[in-house]
Amino acid sequence: MKPLTRADLRDWVLRHAQAIDLAASDNPFACAEWTLHFIDEVARDDWHFWRPAADDDQPQRSMLLYTERGRPGDARALTNYYASLYSPIVGCSELAAMQHVVQVLTEARPGFDTVNLAPMAEHDAELVQSALRSCGWITRRYNCHGNWHLPCEGLRFEDYMAQRPSQLLNTWRRKSKAFKSAGGETRLQLVSTPAEVDAAMDAYEAIYPRSWKKPEPYPRFVRGWAATCAARGWLRLGIAWVGDTPIAAQFWFTRNKRAYIFKLAYDEAQSKWSAGTVLSAMLFEHSLEVDRVVEIDYLTGDDGYKRSWMNDRRERVGVIACSPRTLRGLLRGVYESTGALRERWRRASVAAAPGVAAPQ
Repeated sequence: MKPLTRADLRDWVLRHAQAIDLAASDNPFACAEWTLHFIDEVARDDWHFWRPAADDDQPQRSMLLYTERGRPGDARALTNYYASLYSPIVGCSELAAMQHVVQVLTEARPGFDTVNLAPMAEHDAELVQSALRSCGWITRRYNCHGNWHLPCEGLRFEDYMAQRPSQLLNTWRRKSKAFKSAGGETRLQLVSTPAEVDAAMDAYEAIYPRSWKKPEPYPRFVRGWAATCAARGWLRLGIAWVGDTPIAAQFWFTRNKRAYIFKLAYDEAQSKWSAGTVLSAMLFEHSLEVDRVVEIDYLTGDDGYKRSWMNDRRERVGVIACSPRTLRGLLRGVYESTGALRERWRRASVAAAPGVAAPQ
């Protein structure tokens, strides 16, 4: 297995885009468009990229990794906080195929000290951890973040809103009425076409610094992904206006009958309008009644408001694997193993304490 340059990886994704898209299935963060955008906007020229594969004739059966300059022995999943989900083998869930990929990874020379894969679905984490252990790696699984989502096949908007907590439902009814009756001062806009993207993203970027959000480390990433989504027919970008001033924006995208709530921002000085609630309801209605999606996904995090809009929660997890074949890998493996033992001991001690519940 040889390292790939940034240009090599980009060329590989372009050549195999159709197979990668097919294999990505319900994970938009594994599709060719997302991977290319990540390579263009996040990846660095001094990174090395790796593609251990179960079968070179089937490019979708690959694990995409990178190593940074100065840390050549520490491989990481080709992702960062913009991506809510990593597929360890795109489109392939069989343990045998996973073991083939891990075997290639294990036999790479010079060897890797650690491999860190996250965030993954729990089923994928179990598969990859089993495959790594079968090849002698020392592994530890850890929690990354919660993922709130709404299975909604056939669900109508009216029924969906009737299921919401009374506080949210009453706020929406009251603020939606106020928003609509403001004498033309207010309006909601839904952007989905390429021709509208630049102006809509100008509005989004005007709101963003007035919200609670931290500055984007890759300022062009969100705008570029909006353009890609619009070109593919996926974009659902909602904006709330008061006069000529945008006061809230939500960047959703819809792919393969699933809606993903990617970015939110609102002007905190305009909180009296509850524009975030009104805008959310508009986008939920569009997803349920027009796009007829089967799932709506709030992606990363356990923010309190997500519980009000969603019904279900699942955990996204990571696996850190340490190679006993290298000194650094062995030392890190000992550290991870003892850390896991300490955590289990702490939980057992808390559970045994009278009147104290163990953390979940």
